[in-house]
Amino acid sequence: MTDITKKLESWMKAGKSEWQQSLAAISKLKVAPPTPVGQKKPNPAVQEYFEALQKVIVRASRYEEFYRSGLKQKKFSPKKLQAMQEEYYGEISLLKDSGYYGSFANPGHCADCFGTEIGNLLCHVYARFRGYHSLILQGSYTELARMNRLFLDMYEEARKSGMTDKSFLRLKKLVRTFIEADMEKQQLFNLNWRFGPEQTYFRDIVMKADLADLSYLYRYGTYISKHVLEMASYMSKYPEKELKELSRYIVKSYEDGFIRGNRSYKIKKYAMLMIPAGMERLGRLLVKDLQKIGLEALVKQPNTQSFNKQFDYDHRFGSAVFFDRAYLDKFLKTYEKVTKQMSSVLKLQAGPVYVELFGEEPFQPKHNPAAFRLSPEQMQLRQEMSAKSSQIIYQHYRRDEASFCIIAFPSPEIGKDFRKIFADTVKLNMLDSMKYAGIQQYIIDVLDTAEYVHVKGKGANKTDIMVHLHKLKNPAKETNFENCVADVNIPVGEVFTSPLLKGTNGVLHVKDIYLGNLRYKNLMLTFKDGMIADYSCTNFREAEKNRRFMEENLLMPHKTLPIGEFAIGTNTTAYKIARDYDILGLLPILIIEKMGPHFAVGDTCYSREEDVDHFNFVNGKKIIAVENEMSCKRKKDPMKAYTQVHTDITLPYEMLQSITAIRKDGSRAFIIKDGLFAVPGTEELNIPLLQLRKK
Repeated sequence: MTDITKKLESWMKAGKSEWQQSLAAISKLKVAPPTPVGQKKPNPAVQEYFEALQKVIVRASRYEEFYRSGLKQKKFSPKKLQAMQEEYYGEISLLKDSGYYGSFANPGHCADCFGTEIGNLLCHVYARFRGYHSLILQGSYTELARMNRLFLDMYEEARKSGMTDKSFLRLKKLVRTFIEADMEKQQLFNLNWRFGPEQTYFRDIVMKADLADLSYLYRYGTYISKHVLEMASYMSKYPEKELKELSRYIVKSYEDGFIRGNRSYKIKKYAMLMIPAGMERLGRLLVKDLQKIGLEALVKQPNTQSFNKQFDYDHRFGSAVFFDRAYLDKFLKTYEKVTKQMSSVLKLQAGPVYVELFGEEPFQPKHNPAAFRLSPEQMQLRQEMSAKSSQIIYQHYRRDEASFCIIAFPSPEIGKDFRKIFADTVKLNMLDSMKYAGIQQYIIDVLDTAEYVHVKGKGANKTDIMVHLHKLKNPAKETNFENCVADVNIPVGEVFTSPLLKGTNGVLHVKDIYLGNLRYKNLMLTFKDGMIADYSCTNFREAEKNRRFMEENLLMPHKTLPIGEFAIGTNTTAYKIARDYDILGLLPILIIEKMGPHFAVGDTCYSREEDVDHFNFVNGKKIIAVENEMSCKRKKDPMKAYTQVHTDITLPYEMLQSITAIRKDGSRAFIIKDGLFAVPGTEELNIPLLQLRKK
């Protein structure tokens, strides 16, 4: 056990006695309406608020015995754990009339009860207490004791003075002190919990649990939906031979990512493994196959669906209640210190293997006027925080030495065709990389003759954009485009580049798209010299609401973003599957980006890897388009070089009229014409598209 882990475990356990005593006091507490001096009539919402917090604490604490019990325990059956879960999450359910919108999790309800300032503060505190459950799982008793202390101190303040403007500053000071106390230990714990090889809690579940007893799923400390249970049941019957082939394919793709990136995983020791809850059989095989190539899998908390996405959306800027220059300076100073302490572990990280699910019911947030928002000053601080914290950690976690691998499968939530879609997705994910590489090279060879690429939408689609490419000084040895197959991004199927900003002008229009799990209707971006100059969508009736939605979710914390990537997806098989099952709107960007031209706004694909040589693995040509006019500032001013954003926006084939390579002499060559690939040698890509046209 490392000194860091020993120190953290000692710190975590030190507060256990205090937590137990304060928990007993809170459990027995009969919350009474406050009777502050000078107030004729107390606000009944004060009592209701502390009763709600009390319930969160008590209900979360009931999991302590379960989390500390062994994997072979029989006391907590899946049925009992399901009942505990429904009790714990029911208070913020969107399905109940008296659920989320009438709870103190909703900033609008808090504002109605206490006014905006106090309401925001209390709502943020309530949201923090929803994380009490995670601290129980981690056994972080010192933090649990501090949370109990905050509850009791706030209750005492409310009992004496009520929730008035006079008490606001005292309450705010209590919360601020709580947030900043033990910041170094909190940050060190978080980094160690994420990257520390001795943090085996989730790995032990994946590798050792009896998968026939579904109680193991509730040990993850996240909401277990019926779809997770269905996935676990489906995977329990999945053929072992096919699972082994799939696992080997994923790990081989992970290896290929290093080889094609001209780097070695053999100088590393750890690979981060992230799987969906319910896919533990695949997870076990991935752990073993990673071990065979000399990497120890660090298994992180398996992914599950959020219980309440509206709650998450309304609270995404909850830090607005305390975020200022003083907090940021303290955070960054502390973060730099703890990353140095974790440096030896961070330097041995090879990068993640990430298995994700798709098919969840699309989420379109409801407009909540009371949702947390950052002020313009806080937005700038947030941008600074993102840039500087990334700069700090990447001094130790070397992105130019690491790689990754991402693959996606459908969730049972996708509907009645789940089993068929799953089978077709497995086939899709395992398409022949070398076959596609050969076809894609024909496209790259034409693109490398161009100065610009013109992308034009079809019919009502208003896309009309000119993309400016880098100049090749030695075309025999240089190329602009990466020939991307199934390694880091599975499935196979795209060629991409980092375009020049100056001279990249025009409009990108997508009728209906999901970005970051949020829906955008009629997304319209206007680019001037590679930067977003104007933006709109039609999610709401009011134009101002649409602009604010895009500012807070697409641009935030920036006022504009550059084009960091231009790509052409070639996986027409994926497109046909999407159309056959009518699931285009349910696919992840990982697959959608292979189904037409796409533009990434934000950083380039080579962010923080610009100074490492990149080569086309098919012909050995050096890829020169690894930076643009923003990222080239990295050596003088990293703050201005990177945005910490990379959002892919795809124009599906059905909305596309043409993609044309335009040479310096004005001559043209079609890459796609009338929605079909036009480069000689790419005829096979059109077969699925032509089959769709016959339907």
